[in-house]
Amino acid sequence: MRALKAAVILMGILIVGGLALLAYAVVGGLSGARPDVGFGDTTVVLPPGCVIAEARVADGTLVLRTDGPTERGCQQVILLDPKSGRELGRVKAQVGP
Repeated sequence: MRALKAAVILMGILIVGGLALLAYAVVGGLSGARPDVGFGDTTVVLPPGCVIAEARVADGTLVLRTDGPTERGCQQVILLDPKSGRELGRVKAQVGP
């Protein structure tokens, strides 16, 4: 009878411990699923007369397409890191000679 009592107590402890681990995993998983807050405010310098025509996220990169007068260099694609706000690069369209 003592062995049975000890087995029941041990199994009860294992069940409570398992539920505690499960709760910890669920709470940890939910907190990890939150989206990144982002970089806050950043400034992208454009030539005068240019506007942002399109903004989208592609492959984890924020892509800005600018539009405006060609002679001012407005046709650009600007790549930004959405987590830091750092500019990764620019692609500028240039009219040939």
